[in-house]
Amino acid sequence: MSPDPDESFAQVEADVRRAESRAARMPAFEAAVAAARGTGRSRGRDIVVQVDSAGRVVDLRLSESALARGASRLAAELVTAIREAEADAHRATLQAVTGLLGADDPIVAQLRDAAAPTARERTARGR
Repeated sequence: MSPDPDESFAQVEADVRRAESRAARMPAFEAAVAAARGTGRSRGRDIVVQVDSAGRVVDLRLSESALARGASRLAAELVTAIREAEADAHRATLQAVTGLLGADDPIVAQLRDAAAPTARERTARGR
């Protein structure tokens, strides 16, 4: 049985409308991704790291007490705070994109599938 030409045409029109609607939301999508930030803190809250949606460090604050703990401990706490900030940025990005495109959008599904492991999981794996 061959497809009904009217049904096929209606499906193509619906696909075009969805694509146009999605394209119209792309500037807002790009702005939301650019604005997304994540924050991680040390247990003592004397190390604060902020990253952008790509995980790049955009702000780093260290207190004198954090510096006084020594290089090895400071390095470990920095890595942990960065990992937490990355996971937080991923959550913020996913939330913003879901709000713009909808939970069933393929981009949202890709972001969800690429969910960053939590800081605890990455630290446990030594990453």
